[in-house]
Amino acid sequence: MISYELTEEQQIVQSTMAEFAREELFPQTRRLDDDAAIDTELLAKLWSTGIVQMQAEAEGRSPVTNAIALEELGAADATLALAIASTLGFVGAIADQGSARQREELLPAFAGDAFQAAAVAVLEPSFGFDVSRLSAKASRDGDNYILNGRKAMVPMASQCSHFLVIAESDGVADALIVPRDTPGVSIAEPKGTLGLRALELAEVTFENVTVPAAMRLGEDKGADVQQIIDGARIALAAIMTGLGRGIRDYVIPYVKDRIVHGTPLAKKQFIAFTIADIHMDVEAMRWMTWKAAWALEERQPVTQQAQLAFTYAGQQIIFIADHGLQMLGGHGFTKGHPVELWYRNARAISVLEGAAGV
Repeated sequence: MISYELTEEQQIVQSTMAEFAREELFPQTRRLDDDAAIDTELLAKLWSTGIVQMQAEAEGRSPVTNAIALEELGAADATLALAIASTLGFVGAIADQGSARQREELLPAFAGDAFQAAAVAVLEPSFGFDVSRLSAKASRDGDNYILNGRKAMVPMASQCSHFLVIAESDGVADALIVPRDTPGVSIAEPKGTLGLRALELAEVTFENVTVPAAMRLGEDKGADVQQIIDGARIALAAIMTGLGRGIRDYVIPYVKDRIVHGTPLAKKQFIAFTIADIHMDVEAMRWMTWKAAWALEERQPVTQQAQLAFTYAGQQIIFIADHGLQMLGGHGFTKGHPVELWYRNARAISVLEGAAGV
């Protein structure tokens, strides 16, 4: 039985994250986009929420609670939500599927008070960013793997201490834990993107990188790579839900106050119906995301639900952002309102499959 009634703990997480996002993150949104970087002080504040640290303990890990928190962060700034979700995906994969030794060696670094970045490297620089087609290869060589390939759109790549690289090995997808300072790993300068500018998305190249077999996620047991991708899709759906909600909540007061030909815009039939559509879309995005997160938490088959939640959210966030922009008229294209920034972020986030995690 699925219940959409939040537990007391989840309600506390939701209200706490909402207040934090509203008071600490939203006022910084424009500055971060202009600077195309996230400053260390803000990263420290984001880290202080404890959302990543909770993943290191089995009893503290909950995909549903993570989805709730990421929606609240996404409602304030999708860029900052993705900055934390990227590390969340790495730590969650180690906690869920890493060997006892891997958990013991890697997780303590992410359990402290200092910000620590890591990323799951899935996307490749090919048309469509299709995660089902991997050109990165990992071939076994004695006690090591030799890794070759490129990964694109890696969040905050230059600040990451580790990458969880998804590559093909013996004809199937596998996951290798690669420290950033490993010989053969090179990180390109961010080229700049339409949206999510402060995330410093960059390409990472792995050229004849030697990875000990002990750094294969799960070691001899291996890992369920699809589960990692499912979690990433759910996380992105949650952030897009928050982004859509943020646009809706900003546009509604505007169209109520904006008078055109003696009548508030909100009373125009087209505007009213569009806002109703946006509201239904946001609600549907949330329920699909929570349902998929619940299935993941209960260890039930989740791939189809995760894909549906991600695909629907990706389609609807474009509709929401586009109509939100248009409802502001010419003002929507100016920096005087955050909707143009959210529009760019919506366009960018809808292609970042695999770049986050719950």
